[in-house]
Amino acid sequence: MNLFYSVNIGQKNNEITIEDQENIHLTKVLRRNVGENIYVTDGKSNLYYCEIIKSSKSSTILKIINQEKKEFDKPILKIGISLTKKQDRFEWFLEKSTEIGVSEITPIISRYSERNKLNLERSNKLLISAMKQSMRYHLPKLNNPVYFDDYLKQDNNNYNSFICTCIESNIPLLKDNMMHGENSNILIGPEGGFSKFEIDKAKNASFAPVSLGENRYRTETAGIIVCSIFSLNN
Repeated sequence: MNLFYSVNIGQKNNEITIEDQENIHLTKVLRRNVGENIYVTDGKSNLYYCEIIKSSKSSTILKIINQEKKEFDKPILKIGISLTKKQDRFEWFLEKSTEIGVSEITPIISRYSERNKLNLERSNKLLISAMKQSMRYHLPKLNNPVYFDDYLKQDNNNYNSFICTCIESNIPLLKDNMMHGENSNILIGPEGGFSKFEIDKAKNASFAPVSLGENRYRTETAGIIVCSIFSLNN
């Protein structure tokens, strides 16, 4: 089953419009024609079963036959993660975390971060591709990079919040503290880790320090471990 993505959902006329690269893939690569049926998601946990009713080089019009709500009432995983020095490593994290099931990603600029910019357009294309490939129907929200202090100021009242660290000893494991069925908000630092000052600030903002285990991981690897722990707990 091929899954397509579109935000052009017409609720009044019960139609969906496929454009740009999605339309090229549909008409030129897969050579789907009028009268054939395909599946479409809007990235908001909706799955549409549709019939192609009009096709052109610029767009394809679909008629919605059936709509089904997927992945609803699941707990939310928010990750604030430092940008990696190499862009491809961060893009790898974006792809794999989407496949596993992250809800929201915010790139963090902290004291030891080695990069502070992100190509959002390219990154969102990667998220869409990963969502479709893994047959998920929720497109993670990708935010603009923010400074560490600004991330701490966000409203996290409905989340169990943690900061992953290697510099504190005798702290609990994340896997033993992440609660089943509850929203989680996790902070992951750069390869140099968070500073002691940043960890203390996070504590004051109700982020509990946790460990991912005895080993020291790259930033993107730590992000995938967090996603895996959350997925296995829910």
